[in-house]
Amino acid sequence: MPLVINGKTVPVGEYSLFIDLKPNNWTFVVSTWPAQTRFDPNNKDALWGSYNYTPDKDVVRAPMTLTTLPASIEQLTWVFSDMSDAGGKMTIMWDKNMASVPFKVGTP
Repeated sequence: MPLVINGKTVPVGEYSLFIDLKPNNWTFVVSTWPAQTRFDPNNKDALWGSYNYTPDKDVVRAPMTLTTLPASIEQLTWVFSDMSDAGGKMTIMWDKNMASVPFKVGTP
């Protein structure tokens, strides 16, 4: 099923996920950049991590809701939260930061 994020439908497929981190203004990014399975500095058609990322392959950018956690989370954690048949949130937690972006389940 496709997902709808920030009003934009993201078709079923393979994507890279990024977060554009600015002070008190995080943006969730879905991109069609493929990931390298082995590091190759000459491969300009796929990314190793976020090295050489450019926004030209972004499918959607969505503002994230930021909150401060009462305790520190040592390990970077991605979870699906507030789930229902209609959608939910993608949430990331690290240190005392929690950021989430809502999504809806689209129609095929």
